[in-house]
Amino acid sequence: MARETNLSRENDNPRPEVIDAYCVLGVDREYDLTAGTLVETMDAAEVDRAVVVPVDRSLAVMNREGNNLMLSAAREHPRRLIPACSVNPWYGAAAESELHRSLGEGARMLVLHPWVQGYLANDELAFPVLEIAGRERVPVYIHTGQPGNSTPWQVADLAARFPGVDFIMGHSGATDFWNDAVETAGTRKNVYLESSLARPFQFAGYLEKVGAAKGIAGSYAPLNDLAFEWTQLRECVPAAMWTQVAGGNLAGLLGKRGAL
Repeated sequence: MARETNLSRENDNPRPEVIDAYCVLGVDREYDLTAGTLVETMDAAEVDRAVVVPVDRSLAVMNREGNNLMLSAAREHPRRLIPACSVNPWYGAAAESELHRSLGEGARMLVLHPWVQGYLANDELAFPVLEIAGRERVPVYIHTGQPGNSTPWQVADLAARFPGVDFIMGHSGATDFWNDAVETAGTRKNVYLESSLARPFQFAGYLEKVGAAKGIAGSYAPLNDLAFEWTQLRECVPAAMWTQVAGGNLAGLLGKRGAL
């Protein structure tokens, strides 16, 4: 029923492309998802494309292996999956080299997870890879919500230091710093709020305050059920905001390197 309602929102125009901002491919302690299974789930949920991201182990230590898996999955499903990449800033020059390689082979987003990777989000340790992201015109997705390591105000600090970089605030500060998400996004034009873990009904409230242009929808599959998340998003996100939040804003950021 939610799907029919959403289709009617567009006044009989073709359904806008829906893009999930964050899906984790691979097998790790908390993850078990293949590209084929993800695409089947997307079909059932009417999600057109998804950004795919390595598991935590590959975010922390096995960067190249994880990035290669994302690039391979995207080559296998070129119209459905969009590869992200990650490097741990602790690797220094090696991280910079791997980021250049991954972007050169097609990655469209840099993922940083300060809690998993072992640093503070706005530590100068990450500045070199952020400089590369700015030059290469790729958005940076930063997990937020973990006490001390990655808070909305730390992301806001990075956004002020790197005004040419688009920062996607993963989880909108959930669970511990959700109350800072709206204010920080409002103070920085290059900060966007992402929905996963933020609860769709609460995320809709954020959108009412920051505007549709600041919202990006993601499921965080398989930790969250992709179909359920998108069903709830369709129910909660205001109709007038849907096209931007469900994929338009993200497509604009990912497309700065060229057409998707």
